[in-house]
Amino acid sequence: MKLNRILTFILSVFLSGIASAQYYNTGQDPASLKWMQIKTDRFTLIYPKTYGDAGIDFARSLDNAWSQLSHLYPVKKFRIPVVIHNHTTGSNGYVAWAPDRMEIYPTPEQNSIPLDANTQLAIHELTHVMQMESLNKGFTKAMSVISGQQFTGVVAGLLPLWHLEGDAVFSESVLTGSGRGRTSSFQKQLKALMIEKGNVFSYDKSVNGSFRDFVPDHYQYGYQMMAWSYSKYDPQMWKKALSLTGNAPFLINPVNLSLRKSASLTKKRLFNETFDSLRTVWTKDDGRSSSLSYTVLNPSKGKKFINYHSPVLAGNDEIIAVKTSLYDPPSFVLIRPSDNSEKRIHIPGHIYPYYISYGNGRLVWVETHSDPRWENREWSDIMVMDVRNGQTRRLTRKTRYMSAAVSPDGSLVAAVETRTDNRNTLNILDAASGDKLHSVVSPGNAALQRPQWDASGAFLTVIHLTAQGEGILRFSLEDNTWQTLIETGTDDIQSSFLRNDSLFYVSSLNGTENLYLMKPDGTVTPLTRSRFGATDLNLRGSKMLFSDYTSSGNNISSLRIPETTETGLIVNSSDSYLINRFEAQKPPAENASGNVYFPSPYRKWKNLFRFHSWMPFYADIDEIRDDLSAVAPGFTLMTQNNLSSLISTFGYEYTDQRHKFHSKISWMGWYPMFESGIEYGNPVYVEKFSEDVADPDILSDGYSWNNKIYLPLVFRGGTFTKQLYLSASSSIKNDYIYLRDKETYDNLQNQLTGRIYFSNYRRQAIRDIYPRFAQTIELSYSDYPFDSDIYGDIMSGKVSLYFPGVLKNHGFRLRIEAEKQNPEKYILGNRISFARGYIGARKPDLNVWYDNIISQELQTGSIDYYMPLAYPDFRLGSIMYMTRIRSDLFYDRSVGKDSYIFISDLNDEGRRVITMENHDYSETFESFGVQLMADFYLFRIPFMISSGVEASWRAIGETPYLKMLFGVDIFGMNIGKGKGLSGNKL
Repeated sequence: MKLNRILTFILSVFLSGIASAQYYNTGQDPASLKWMQIKTDRFTLIYPKTYGDAGIDFARSLDNAWSQLSHLYPVKKFRIPVVIHNHTTGSNGYVAWAPDRMEIYPTPEQNSIPLDANTQLAIHELTHVMQMESLNKGFTKAMSVISGQQFTGVVAGLLPLWHLEGDAVFSESVLTGSGRGRTSSFQKQLKALMIEKGNVFSYDKSVNGSFRDFVPDHYQYGYQMMAWSYSKYDPQMWKKALSLTGNAPFLINPVNLSLRKSASLTKKRLFNETFDSLRTVWTKDDGRSSSLSYTVLNPSKGKKFINYHSPVLAGNDEIIAVKTSLYDPPSFVLIRPSDNSEKRIHIPGHIYPYYISYGNGRLVWVETHSDPRWENREWSDIMVMDVRNGQTRRLTRKTRYMSAAVSPDGSLVAAVETRTDNRNTLNILDAASGDKLHSVVSPGNAALQRPQWDASGAFLTVIHLTAQGEGILRFSLEDNTWQTLIETGTDDIQSSFLRNDSLFYVSSLNGTENLYLMKPDGTVTPLTRSRFGATDLNLRGSKMLFSDYTSSGNNISSLRIPETTETGLIVNSSDSYLINRFEAQKPPAENASGNVYFPSPYRKWKNLFRFHSWMPFYADIDEIRDDLSAVAPGFTLMTQNNLSSLISTFGYEYTDQRHKFHSKISWMGWYPMFESGIEYGNPVYVEKFSEDVADPDILSDGYSWNNKIYLPLVFRGGTFTKQLYLSASSSIKNDYIYLRDKETYDNLQNQLTGRIYFSNYRRQAIRDIYPRFAQTIELSYSDYPFDSDIYGDIMSGKVSLYFPGVLKNHGFRLRIEAEKQNPEKYILGNRISFARGYIGARKPDLNVWYDNIISQELQTGSIDYYMPLAYPDFRLGSIMYMTRIRSDLFYDRSVGKDSYIFISDLNDEGRRVITMENHDYSETFESFGVQLMADFYLFRIPFMISSGVEASWRAIGETPYLKMLFGVDIFGMNIGKGKGLSGNKL
């Protein structure tokens, strides 16, 4: 029995690993880049030459992180590639397995914690590497010998994401004097839920998420669980869990088994215990905080979760802020507190953090714009909006300005820049033309954040980040000098404003983010006592605006600037932070700071192939996605190089007494992409069209050779995202097609195809099923230039239009599709959609259905109205968790001419046979119906599954035709720092 379980697990791991796109591709960098490398004992750091000496700095950070983490994770020696993508504009990182590598996006972000970006990235991502290496033992190690890296990567799927990420956050916190575990902004969402709602959400809801409620992510609750378990239980508990998972993954749930043995725990029990304990800690802290409530200026939220970020005064009774919610995309709204009104004035492109600046009728912010071809090149450009007429324009193009602020008179823009070589500058631009008027390097090359003008326009304040933490600098435009206002330290600073000689700023000085005033003599006075955090400070005249966090999101509040202040007692409440139960560990005396690093060129042509995984059988990835039993004796080899520019698979199988060879290679290192695949040894397809036709005299082994050149362009930036896909392909086969007029077989076909696809869609809300506004168009043409007298050509076109529906997150979709082919002796399958309720749809009381319908000429029109029905957040133990039920009402109409109807029926012997009818006339196929779908998760696996049923009627009053629907939202196995990720943020 145990052997059967092991064998079943091995097969399922192999197949599920392949089917879930385990081989993660993060995109490519520009082909023009030259690359360098630094080899250390444990890392091969690969980075563009444009990164300069920053590559040495990051190599040193990695070695220092290893010196610290090696005491927590005593794994054997290894070397892993680390790829730097310095032409992006975010701070993030991934660790992917198959192939194993660490990918780093090193640009310091504008909403950082007081921890050097290199240090945080290195510790966090290296923790993931240590976790993965800790699995490489016992059964997993043995299986890796015969399967490569993919087996370890899939076994890691047995570890909950909250453990992987929570442990990495714990590492970055306990090994430094900072880290997210020490910042109030990281725990305030959970704390607010606990204090105001009485508890956080359930374990299953936290793991699977929700469309109904805003749920703090697995980084946040995972860290609390890991910190609590380390503080209460044997610190070796999690090493034992990793060890058992690596040694015996076939136990299916080894983490729970290990936790039961070590501490009589389960994952769910640990979650409940953690937050039961935190309820006591946080309630006690809340009781002694003497927090105050502040007047809310934004409209009532009801029961909705809504965040208002970065409020700015745009008039006596006008406030502009960034609004985020579950049901709308991030947008700028104009609020009038006097009549409690709110109006959306703009939907920006990708903007994070949510930070805007206002001056004399101009609204300024920065947006991320991507390179259309190279995923790993981005720009951060300044956008300007004239609030009076609503016109928006892009002030700069292809720049790296990470944050910007407009002067009070609206004539100048101050912007902080991080260049690709990690040099940081403060720049002054003309607000009308975007011309750079002045640029100055930051002191000590500190990373600069959130510039702010004083009321006179003569001084700027910026938050600066160094290895010592965050502080505040003042820059004088008159004499180009810097002055330190607040020394760098471990308090998290979020905003700063200079008014006369006094500094107003946001800091976590007392353990919660609040507003403070520092007088010229250096005395500090608290201005707010927010319960969970006051941020996004903005000053105008005698009024202070800020965002005050609650369990329903940020509210906009205001205070008058006090004319006189008294120095208040600032009490730091450290008990509410679990990390304070641990002593911050210092780097060991023997660290890497004195190592000497020697960069050398990294030659792309010498590193085209990196074989990372293999299988002792053959499996076609596309077939496995539909049928997990589609395996055969043989072998499979997989390769992906470090820059993800060349990905290929090679396979051999022996089935049906045939030797079959398979290969596919994709080259993505140039602007156009190339793909080529060869299949050899399959049985050839023979089409005789009649039983009285003799078989071919000789049947050769079947082969196919498919080649494609394509150009996928994605234009991200602004309210709409545009995609343009151009491709040309060739498909060569040696099928046997009988030619009646020649009484012979054609056994070589070469189809050439051209395709154009274009889409334009507006940013979506989290609850949107489809975009509210979108347009797509697709044109395709195929021909057989060397056999045009046999096969003819085929052309098709598709147009789809999306519009908002009657209620929020409802929508219409209109589709118009047309196709025409000119077959000479052989007809091809249709490429466009057919009216639903015909092909593959069945009636419960009938055993006959249409297996396929092919028309020489086909036009299809359809209209859909889709809508969410409920957000049940229903769970069935640990087996299933349902997040949404949705519906799609549709009407379809297809008109086919010269159609071939393939009918599936049972013969007299009870066997299913396919018969064909030819309708050499025009006929109409109409249907209307409903799709009822559920979105859910199984066994707490983080892939959302969509399944349901389609009921369609061809006429009113008849019984419906039914069809099952199924889909799964699958992403590659990757774990990372989780900061600056694309998408909607709340």
